[in-house]
Amino acid sequence: MRRLTFPPRTLEILVASWFVVISAMRLSVMSAAIPGFDAKLYRTATLTWLHGGDPWSVYDGAIRFAAPPPSLLAMLPFALVPETVAVVAMIGLGFFGTAWALRRLGIPLWWLAFPPLFHGVWNGNPQTIALALLVQGSLAGAIVAVGIKLYAAIPLLARWRHLVIALAVLAVVTLILPWQLYLDRGLGVGSHLHTAWNGSAWRIPILVIPTLIALWVIRRQGAEWYAVPAVFPATQFYYVAMAMPALVGRPIVAALLALPAVLMAPLVVIGLAVLELAHQRGIGAGPLLSWTRARGRSPAA
Repeated sequence: MRRLTFPPRTLEILVASWFVVISAMRLSVMSAAIPGFDAKLYRTATLTWLHGGDPWSVYDGAIRFAAPPPSLLAMLPFALVPETVAVVAMIGLGFFGTAWALRRLGIPLWWLAFPPLFHGVWNGNPQTIALALLVQGSLAGAIVAVGIKLYAAIPLLARWRHLVIALAVLAVVTLILPWQLYLDRGLGVGSHLHTAWNGSAWRIPILVIPTLIALWVIRRQGAEWYAVPAVFPATQFYYVAMAMPALVGRPIVAALLALPAVLMAPLVVIGLAVLELAHQRGIGAGPLLSWTRARGRSPAA
């Protein structure tokens, strides 16, 4: 079978154009077209908690705050300054943190247009900061990342010492947080299901088991980074950006995950597992593997 090839520069132009077009289309239909939508929501929820209220009762339009309690603690500095300052700061930290992470991973800066990543930066969602801290790779970065976004613990499964320490620190410093109220609210997910994009395998629960098996099969190909968008419940589209460190040198996988299509992440993971099993058994999957296996720098560890 003849292998399809593109000059590297042509491939970059094609993928970058794909990212830009999808991000532009996504922005045109987003309910929150004003930058910093998530930053405002997180700040309002944190202020509500500080004033003795229920942060999980906070709405902005149809979107309800649903982050776990540690996110409230992480957002305290932004709650103590005016809203405009907080929004600019969160968008700025997300933008520059992401740009730094791209350079650390050896990815061109045009990857800022990767649609899930662009979505998170535009909305000022703190996940962009957490992702940069995970890519940074230190223990301190891991602790802060898990404090910002609890599901940031999942990529740390490949760095279990950092995971154990981060969770231990979190357990101690978050005792003052309203965990009981969060549990009563169904872990935030119960109130979040009707507004979530919900693109993971949990959208069709029968896919959860095969997706978990597939993640095990590709465990040496950055499965810990794919896990959040593939199997975390009640996902939003920007969750897909958590897979970015595993996409280095994988243009076709990146192009697929750029699509805001539900179930894309679990289907991609299952597809990668099938190709990996075919490769292990000597079945002719070479041309496809050449487009889906990493070339260049390995995922951050």
